[in-house]
Amino acid sequence: MFDLHLAEVAAFIRAKGARRVALQFPEGLKPQSLEVADEIERITGCICIILGDPCYGACDLSASYRSFADILVHFGHSNIPSMEVDDNVLFVEVRLDYDFTGLLQVMLDRLAPRVGLVTTVQHLHQLDMLKEWLERNGRTVLIGRGDGRIKNAGQVLGCNVTAASGIKDDVDQFLYLGSGDFHPLAVSLATRKPVIVLDPMMQEIRDVEQLKDKILRQRHGAITLASDAQSFGVIISSKPGQQRKALAEALKAKIIGEGRKAFLIVMDNVSPDQLLAFQVDAFVSTACPRLAIDDYLRYRKPMLTPIELEVALGLSDWDDYVFDSFLG
Repeated sequence: MFDLHLAEVAAFIRAKGARRVALQFPEGLKPQSLEVADEIERITGCICIILGDPCYGACDLSASYRSFADILVHFGHSNIPSMEVDDNVLFVEVRLDYDFTGLLQVMLDRLAPRVGLVTTVQHLHQLDMLKEWLERNGRTVLIGRGDGRIKNAGQVLGCNVTAASGIKDDVDQFLYLGSGDFHPLAVSLATRKPVIVLDPMMQEIRDVEQLKDKILRQRHGAITLASDAQSFGVIISSKPGQQRKALAEALKAKIIGEGRKAFLIVMDNVSPDQLLAFQVDAFVSTACPRLAIDDYLRYRKPMLTPIELEVALGLSDWDDYVFDSFLG
């Protein structure tokens, strides 16, 4: 099911002459981590150290691995080109090989004439095949290239969908190949185009319109609650690929300029429990956009994105609402 490229990993370890190797896995691959560590130790003779903290993307790359290992192997994500990384880090782009050919004909009637294809790193190797099949069946298909934060054509991140937004004027609709709803939701919000999901894992086809409407209602509710807030905690992520210190300082200045109080708070992993100690009326996250959207119901105080803060402060209109993005 997973191709973990262990021969490539072993070659990298030998080339670096590494004795201790840190292994970083996203949550979906952690169940395989013990088996992977055992196999790497067997074929290379090194000592593997598994990083147990949560990992949500390449932006979450361990900055502290050097204190206990010679090199870091980061499984599951492609590197972020615009993010500075030392040459002792190897990114392993794990691929998934679910067969979705049985869904293709069923999906065809739901597709517009001009389709933009997007996916995550796990299914990049299947994009060309999907594109060719769609073109043989009468569709015009585009695969866009993102900005400096995106390595591969057609690839989208939870925080960056420029591979889609760059071609939005040339397509009628987007087809997302992959599982989960956050990435296609981000594409829908950023491009304002319909998005169909081809989910190989769940073996289903769905659209995200109802989910988008639900999320927008939730976001409007959070903004409304925060509009009367007199104090804000502005969260800065300490993760290497999520730090937006200048933005956080600018947001603080805007809040103070509107006669309210603001406090800068640096955190690594943001959770509702960790925020309980801070007695403010609302929070603004300059970290991953998913914090505000995915975990909406878990927070006791409104959690806004930077764009939503401006709406709450009356500095912009709800009609100007766009998805928060990390641009490269």
